[in-house]
Amino acid sequence: MNAGIRPSRVEAIWLGLLPFAAILALWTALPHVTSYPAYKLPPVSAVLQTAKESVLDGSLLTNIGASLARLAIGFVIGMALAVPLGLAIALNRHVADMFRPVLSFLQAIAGIAWVPLTIIWFGIGNGSVIFVIANTIFFATLYNTVLGVETIPLALHRAVRSHGGRGLALITQLVLPGAFMQILLGMRTSVAYGWRALVASEMIAGSNGLGYMTMDAVQWQRVDVIVLGMIVIGLLWMAMDRMLFVPLERRTIMRWGFLQR
Repeated sequence: MNAGIRPSRVEAIWLGLLPFAAILALWTALPHVTSYPAYKLPPVSAVLQTAKESVLDGSLLTNIGASLARLAIGFVIGMALAVPLGLAIALNRHVADMFRPVLSFLQAIAGIAWVPLTIIWFGIGNGSVIFVIANTIFFATLYNTVLGVETIPLALHRAVRSHGGRGLALITQLVLPGAFMQILLGMRTSVAYGWRALVASEMIAGSNGLGYMTMDAVQWQRVDVIVLGMIVIGLLWMAMDRMLFVPLERRTIMRWGFLQR
């Protein structure tokens, strides 16, 4: 056993793998216990063969790269716009109260609901998909930024102000550190929303990517490609979550005592 991994973590990993093993076993056994058309649910071997062919011809890696690139661009745009705007809104309680209803309204329609309009604005392709991702991440991050600033205790505001904290000093010494935890916590949620919006928008307005790959397979009734796309979408999000956000939270939020497991 790896000395760097605690037994509790090993146990958690095995427990987390059990449902996947059960689903895989059921999927493998299903063709042997019941009869159904292969076009409705392909066997495991067919999906594995499709995965092998897609990797060898480069199409799967190309679609994965296109989706991840769009997610990264949308994330940078959404975060870069949402954090400063959220800080500006939350620093004035009257402004926050004025904007809260419209932000709630826009957050409700953020994401895939914008796709028909973005197709008219940008056409089919990167522009529409990136707009939807950035839009989704923007409103999720904006909400968490405003919430983070509003949860800073009033006593801390008074303490910083009593020591001469004004303007930029107030933001750097109090507002940003105080809201940082909530922004980090919200980042994980906003990227999850952005990932779902990415896949959905690629299905409708994309010209490549994982969402486009699965939707394009529908017209050819390539259920093996559809299932492969679903698996890859889920595995990629799990990898991003475990490799990026879990370590980030462990090194910051959990380490500083703001979140306990």
